Amino acid sequence: MLLQPLPYHLKVRDHFKQQTKTWEFFAAVNNKDGHLAEYKSGLLKNTYKFDPSIDLIIYNAVDKARSGLGLQGLSVTVYQTGYTDELNAGIVYHNNEAHIVFSGPLTTLLDEKELTAVIAHELTHVKLYSMLDGDLEIADRIISAIANNPQSEPAHYETARLYKLYTEIFCDRGAYSVIGETAPAISGLVKATTGLAKVSAESYLRQAEEIFAEGSHEKTSTVSHPENYIRARALQLWHNKKEAAEDEIVKMIEGIADIDQLDIFRQQELANLTREFLQLFLKPKWMQGILQVSHAKNFFTDFSLSENSLLTRDLTEKIAKAHNSIRDYLGYLLLDFALADSSIEEAAFGWAFQFSEDVALKNVFEAIVKKELNHSDKKLLQHRSRSLTAFYEVNEKESEQIYE
Repeated sequence: MLLQPLPYHLKVRDHFKQQTKTWEFFAAVNNKDGHLAEYKSGLLKNTYKFDPSIDLIIYNAVDKARSGLGLQGLSVTVYQTGYTDELNAGIVYHNNEAHIVFSGPLTTLLDEKELTAVIAHELTHVKLYSMLDGDLEIADRIISAIANNPQSEPAHYETARLYKLYTEIFCDRGAYSVIGETAPAISGLVKATTGLAKVSAESYLRQAEEIFAEGSHEKTSTVSHPENYIRARALQLWHNKKEAAEDEIVKMIEGIADIDQLDIFRQQELANLTREFLQLFLKPKWMQGILQVSHAKNFFTDFSLSENSLLTRDLTEKIAKAHNSIRDYLGYLLLDFALADSSIEEAAFGWAFQFSEDVALKNVFEAIVKKELNHSDKKLLQHRSRSLTAFYEVNEKESEQIYE
């Protein structure tokens, strides 16, 4: 089966390619020749370079991986670093040269299939970044540079994290395509993580399934779902279902959007949801005072009211299925705008109580009001009843209704 970039790779590529100046700047950067020469010099000074005429097992694995990936013209050299406790394999490549560096006693822990899988995984990085005229390598450098800037937003870090994770998943598929089995790719991954000399891929997969069975809303960055479990399970799903597994893999990796872990795409989705939410809540003319509208412009400088805003089933379902953190955020938005103008506060609160029920946020909003206004259950009921009465007394025209 042909290896194809994952949809997230293409999404990130397309996003940054639309930013012409940024894309052209990174595409034009061509200082790798000097860096590579310096890197090779450092390798020769600080590593042992495996000899193709002596270290036949390693270079047989290189040949098999190179052939299986269609990289026969690629020059590959393998090195071993000096003593370190870290178990790892990494790759640097440029201008048809690849340099694979092993750290720690990893090569002594791996059997031949596992060694081939690890080397194939590293060479698949070359495969991926050689596709699409090198666009995916450019996209990687852009998002990595932005994420490494201390002034960047968390969404950029999250985008870089996901991009790299999807890259590792793609490279795991490359290893699988070379050896034709999932077990060596998974056991090699586990050995590199644990330092164990003997592991069971089947046992590790069962362990991963048990973890995911505990909570379908967990994501890769959580303590309960470390990245290696994700990679092992993603590879097995792809082995079992091929393209049909992609949706399940995406759900496993990205889950339901947590407000504290939005990438740049989900950040924009939340911005769009916020705008739509506020346009609906501020549709009644009596809610469009200067304080309310000015407050909305604190969120969007180009905020505009819309007489065509209607509450749709799609929006209600989107809110109902949202992560609890998103639902809490929307509940606090309602409280914020209910308190924005003291001259209409009672009626605005009544509208907020009614609106929260309409958009499947009733329990969330009432819990927030109770907490932030220090209400007892009885006081909350009184506040709700009084506010709704005030709201019902407001005369609204039919054009101000949000309902279809």
